[in-house]
Amino acid sequence: RFDHAAIFMLIAGTYTPFLLTTIRGPLAWTFFGIIWAVAITGMVIRSIYLFRFRRLMVFIYLIMGWMFVFMINSMIKSLPPLSLMFLFAGGLSYSIGVIFYAWRKLPFGHGIWHLFVLGGSIAHFFSVIYSVA
Repeated sequence: RFDHAAIFMLIAGTYTPFLLTTIRGPLAWTFFGIIWAVAITGMVIRSIYLFRFRRLMVFIYLIMGWMFVFMINSMIKSLPPLSLMFLFAGGLSYSIGVIFYAWRKLPFGHGIWHLFVLGGSIAHFFSVIYSVA
């Protein structure tokens, strides 16, 4: 299913405005290339194999999302504090949501996961607004 492949695009797309407009420089461009290479590779693998490697794909989503820790100093220097707060809150929301996604026996677990995804998306939207706009 392509909606699962699109998660890779969402993650890379969330990084892009910060890397290209706020952080900039060689580190940002290197990180931009890495994050999009992983995203494109993940989309292709996910599209071909669908639900094989499900746990691996979720693990890669989390790794991609938290790769920012490798450039945390640049982010602290470049992003306004409110933007950083929303960025971290969004990542935390997505990450906590994975618990409910993986908890197959929990009633409404998938719906609860979607609420965390919605919260993460809203937080990241405001993070972009406060740093790029």
